[in-house]
Amino acid sequence: MKKLLMVVSIIFAIFSISLAQSATSATVYAYGDSDPNNAKVFVSMPDNGSCNKKVWTFDITAEAQIAQWVNWNITGTKWTWFVRKPGEYFADCISFSISSNGDVAITFSDFGSPTYVSTQSSSVNPYIDVWYTFGPDTNIDAIFNGPWYSPSELNASTAIIPDSTSLHIGWSTKLWSRIKVVNCNSASTYRDTGTITLTLKNQKPWLDDNGRYKPDLEQYVTDDR
Repeated sequence: MKKLLMVVSIIFAIFSISLAQSATSATVYAYGDSDPNNAKVFVSMPDNGSCNKKVWTFDITAEAQIAQWVNWNITGTKWTWFVRKPGEYFADCISFSISSNGDVAITFSDFGSPTYVSTQSSSVNPYIDVWYTFGPDTNIDAIFNGPWYSPSELNASTAIIPDSTSLHIGWSTKLWSRIKVVNCNSASTYRDTGTITLTLKNQKPWLDDNGRYKPDLEQYVTDDR
């Protein structure tokens, strides 16, 4: 059994080497303002013939493997509230837009309640309650009624923006923050920092985690149809 596995492994290795050797890179040119560095092309599966046969046929295949791309923009990454009196307040402040050609996952981590940051004294209540929500500002009543998400609820959630025409063109929303300042919040600064992570769900294996071509790109040239 071990010998059989070794033979299969050797055959596969020889096949892979021969496939890589048969795939040769070609020069890419670009139309208009396109950047030729954003595309690579390989020629593979050579063919030939030689005899007195009257008719010859061979197939030509054009294959394009398209990576997932993303363009995103956020108008701010910080809310700074200046609160004169206790109360409950909410605001949009931040706009977020994203476009992509595949599903995008949005996850949240390390969100918490803004915490009293002074090292010189302490607060009677060292935390400020905070909630977050998403949506356009065309219907303030709908935003007011929620749903609003606490930091722990936000950390436990994942939003999937599915591949669609609207995502290709550009999808946008508002990020809303709501705080509740009470009498027991001593005068000082309260702060919290969380992290939002965007993950491209349909990325191709021939790109590395930073979106660069892998050095052995020709290994991803196969005769699969």
